[in-house]
Amino acid sequence: MKRLVGVELTRLRWRRAAVVLMVLGALAAAAIFIGTVVTTSEQSLDDLVDDYGSVVTDEYDDCLEHPRRHGVLDDTLPDDELATACERQIALGWGHDDLDLGEQREGSGVAVVVLLTLALLLAGTTFAGHDWNTGSMANQLLFEPRRARVWGAKLAAVVVAGGAVALAVLLAYWTGLYAVASGRDLPIPEHAVSAAYKQAVLGAVLVAGATGFGYALTMLLRSTVGTLGLLFGSGLVGVVITQALGFVEAERVMPWGNFTAFVVGSYRYYDYDGCFATGYEAGCDAAVVLHRSDGSVYFLVVLLVVGALSLLSFRRRDVP
Repeated sequence: MKRLVGVELTRLRWRRAAVVLMVLGALAAAAIFIGTVVTTSEQSLDDLVDDYGSVVTDEYDDCLEHPRRHGVLDDTLPDDELATACERQIALGWGHDDLDLGEQREGSGVAVVVLLTLALLLAGTTFAGHDWNTGSMANQLLFEPRRARVWGAKLAAVVVAGGAVALAVLLAYWTGLYAVASGRDLPIPEHAVSAAYKQAVLGAVLVAGATGFGYALTMLLRSTVGTLGLLFGSGLVGVVITQALGFVEAERVMPWGNFTAFVVGSYRYYDYDGCFATGYEAGCDAAVVLHRSDGSVYFLVVLLVVGALSLLSFRRRDVP
């Protein structure tokens, strides 16, 4: 089995479309990293004047005359120190927010995991779809007729590759943000770094599962186009039905909420119908929280159902 997995990894490496998708996922993460670094960089007073005009200059002059109005509590500072303090306060009000690793875990960190998930899901789909589109599946079964072993080896290959790529990208992303924050002498909240690396590991697990899901679904449908059509159609129909009919509780079974709950730790939405049914009694809390355990069960069930159907179909259906 180990040798068979090695063969599939080699085949995956030579599948140019799958490799391109993996590279695109890494490039998308790099683009988000650059954007995050740029949009959290400190801006000078001249930069803010160029962006917002004379209103910044007027506020700066007012800060020099009335520093307490702008948060500079020590109005006995020397002129040069007062000018620096006022520039800092103006930058806080008009400029970029400082880089906060805790905030990025719920912002850009989630975005990176999303893009990697989509890219690697397509890579798994492409890997399986190519075998069916070219008719090479029958030739592969001539060398290894035990279909379950072939199916399992291919699954292991895409899961290992997807997880490894995602883990490397996410670790590099968070290491880069930590280096930038340290280089700027910004305060780093306690446990923020460990929480960021924990998200990297969880994100890699989720991406690996998505890669395996794309592979298993394509092995079931035997068509890349069919898989993409089903994913797009089910997502679109689910959103439309939920919004049109007002099924608030359906949000519990929607992918996005469970995705966020798994990656971040929790996801909150509001079910006002529940409070309405009780007549909005005192203390009624419309908030519903999905936890990481909920997201884990959700995706595990999806993977097991699709994987079981895919394996059963591959073992019993004729291979052209």
